[in-house]
Amino acid sequence: MAMFKKSVSSLLLTLMALLAAGALASTAIQMVGAFGRYSDSLETERLANADKAIFNGVLALRNNRGDAQSALLGEDDPRAKLGAAEKAEQAGHDAIAAALSTVDFARRDELANTLKQRWGEAAPKFQLFYDEAKLPRGERKIDRTAAWYDAVTKVIETANLASTAVSNRAWMNDPFIARMIQARRLAWQVRDRYGIQCSTLRPNVNTSKPLDEAQKQTVAGWNGIVTAGWTGMAELLAAPDVTADLVNTANEARAKTDGVLKQIGNLTKTFDGSGRPAMPASEWNALCQSPFASIVAVANKALDQSIARAESVQQKALTNLIVQSLAFLLALAVTLAGVFVVRNRLVRPVRAILDAIARISARDYATPVPQSRHPDEFGTMAAALESLRESAATAERLGQERESQQALQLARSGTVDSACRSFDDTVQAVIQSVVASTRKLDATATGVRSLVSESSSQTAAVSSAAEQATNNLETIAAATEELSASVGEISAQVQSSAREAREAVSQAAQTNATVEILDQTASRIGEVVKMINAIAGQTNLLALNATIEAARAGEAGRGFAVVAGEVKSLAAQTATATEEISRQVEEIQGATGQAVTAIRAIGGAISGIDEKMTAIAAAVEEQRAATTE
Repeated sequence: MAMFKKSVSSLLLTLMALLAAGALASTAIQMVGAFGRYSDSLETERLANADKAIFNGVLALRNNRGDAQSALLGEDDPRAKLGAAEKAEQAGHDAIAAALSTVDFARRDELANTLKQRWGEAAPKFQLFYDEAKLPRGERKIDRTAAWYDAVTKVIETANLASTAVSNRAWMNDPFIARMIQARRLAWQVRDRYGIQCSTLRPNVNTSKPLDEAQKQTVAGWNGIVTAGWTGMAELLAAPDVTADLVNTANEARAKTDGVLKQIGNLTKTFDGSGRPAMPASEWNALCQSPFASIVAVANKALDQSIARAESVQQKALTNLIVQSLAFLLALAVTLAGVFVVRNRLVRPVRAILDAIARISARDYATPVPQSRHPDEFGTMAAALESLRESAATAERLGQERESQQALQLARSGTVDSACRSFDDTVQAVIQSVVASTRKLDATATGVRSLVSESSSQTAAVSSAAEQATNNLETIAAATEELSASVGEISAQVQSSAREAREAVSQAAQTNATVEILDQTASRIGEVVKMINAIAGQTNLLALNATIEAARAGEAGRGFAVVAGEVKSLAAQTATATEEISRQVEEIQGATGQAVTAIRAIGGAISGIDEKMTAIAAAVEEQRAATTE
C-alpha cells in the first residue's frame, strides 16, 4: 500500500494488471471450457463411430451365423459359402476389436479381453461346419455345429455388452445422440427378436414339424417384442429434429417386417409333420431375411445421424474453441498493448517530468526538459517546464550578473571613497598649513606694526637708539626672509593642492560616468525582471489550466493535479524570486541615483575648492611679491 501512496503510475499499472488478469482469466476459462467441449465432441464422434462399427460387426456375426447354417443344410457343396461366412465372421470380430481400441470407458479393457478370449474359443470350432459339409446333405445335422453356435453367441453377447457400454457413454454427451442410440437399440431389438425366429423356425420349416404350445408362446412373445420395438421407435422418431428420411425408412421397415411376420404365421399353419421341407431352405432364408436390410437401414441411419450430430457438435466446438482462443489472444494482446501504452504515454513522461522538476528544484538549469513526441497534456506540461527552466536559468544568469555588477560597483565606490578621503585629508592639511602660515604672518605683521609705531614714537631718540634700531632692522630682515620662505612654501603647497583637486575632479567625472552606466544596467535588469514576472504569471496560468483539467479527469487525473501543483509552486517561487530581484534592483537604482548626485556634488565642491585654491595661490603670490618688496 505504501508503494501505491507514493506512485500513481504503480497504482495505475496494478489496476490495469488486475483488470487484464480478470479479462485473461475469463477468456482463459471460456477457452478451457471450449477445449473441454471440443474434446467431448471428439470423444462423442469416436463413440458414435465405434458404436456403429460394433453394431455392424455384431450384425455380421449374426448374419453369417445363419448363413453358415443355411449353406450347410441347403447346399450340396457348401464349402465356398462356408469359407465366405468364416471370413465375414473374422472381419466382424476384427471390426469390433478395432472399434473398442478407439474409445475409452470403464470396462473397455475387460470387455476387450473377454471378446478376445471368447473369439479364441469360437474361431477353431468353425471346423465343425467343414466336417459336417463332408457328409451328404441328407445326413448333415445342424445340431452337431451347436458348439460353434454357442461360442459365437457368447462372442455376440460380449460385443453387445461393449456396444451398450459405448452407447451409454455417448448417450450422456448429447440428447439427440441419446435418442438416435435408443433408435438404434430399438432397431436392433426388432432385428434380434425377429431374427431369432428365422433360426428357431428353420428346423420346423425344413421338416414341416408343427409348432408346439411352448414354441407358439415363444414366437408370440418375440412378435410382441418386435411390435413394442416398432411402437417405441415411432414415438422416439416423432421429435421435430429427426429427419424425414429416417422416419420414412422406419415406417417402410415396419411395414415390411409386419408383412413377413404375417407370411411366416401363415406358413407355420401349413406344417403337417410330413418330414418334407415346407419351403426350400434358400427360399426360407430369402423370405425370413428380407426385412433385415430395412431394419438394419433404420439402425444405420440413426447411427449416421448420431455421427453427423457429433461432427456438427465437434465443428461448433472447434469454432467456439477458435473464437475463445482468439479472444484470449486478443485480450492478451490488448493487455500487453495497454501496458506498453501506459508505460510509454504515462509512466515514462511522468517520470521524465518529475526528474525535470527535481533538477529545477535543485537549481540545475543546464539540463533541458525532455519533450514529448505527442501533443498531449504531458507534452504541454513538458513545454511549460522547459519554458520555466529557461526563465529560471535566465533569472539566475541575471542574478549572477547583478552580483558581479554590485561587486564592481562596491569596488568603484571604495575607490571613490578612498580618493575622496585622501583628497579631504590633503585639503585639510593644506588648510591647516595655510592657517598656520597666516597666523604666523599676522603675528609678524603685528610685530612690524608695533616696531613701526615704536619707531615713530621714538624718532626723537633715533640717534640714541640707532644701535638698537640696527639690531631691530636685522631682526626684521631675518623675519622678512623667513616670511618670504614661508610664503613660497605656502604657494607651492597651494599649487600642489590645486593640481590634486583638478585630478579629483577628473576622477569624480569618470566615477559619475561609470555610476550612470550602472544606473542604466539596473534599469535593463528591471526590464528583464518584468519579463520573468510575465513568464511566471503565464506558467501559473498553465498550472491553473492543468489543475482544472485534472479536476475534470477525476481519479485518472490525480497525477496531472500533482504535477500541476508542483508547476504552480515553482511558478510562485519564481514570482517571489523575481519580486526580490525587482526590489533589490530598485534599491540599486535608488542607491545609484544617490551616488550620482553625491558624486556630482563632490565634483562641484572640489571645483569650488580648486577655484579657491587658485585664488589663495594668487593671493599668496601677491603676498610673496609684496613681502619681497
